[in-house]
Amino acid sequence: MRKSTLFKVPLLAMVGTAALVTLVGCSSTTVPTKLEVRDVASGRTYNTYQPWGQVEKGLGYEFADIESGKRVTLTNYEVKTLEGEKVVANDSAEAKQFTEAKARGGVK
Repeated sequence: MRKSTLFKVPLLAMVGTAALVTLVGCSSTTVPTKLEVRDVASGRTYNTYQPWGQVEKGLGYEFADIESGKRVTLTNYEVKTLEGEKVVANDSAEAKQFTEAKARGGVK
């Protein structure tokens, strides 16, 4: 009697998929949600990543700007999501930008 190949094909596909996920997982960077914070009083906008800051008692909400790395404290602000969280390759432009922002202090 001939053996069925029905069980071999899904098993091979599953093993191949697991290997691909493992390879991609090793060389990827998770870029958190990118936010735009607008100072209502001046109209100036800043970009930051989630989690974006912390409450400073009596002062407002403090966070780090992505571009400059400066700490900004606002009491009256609006927050808008620019990009959702994503996983990108380590050598991509987005991963490099995220790494540079971390080095400047724009990421917690």
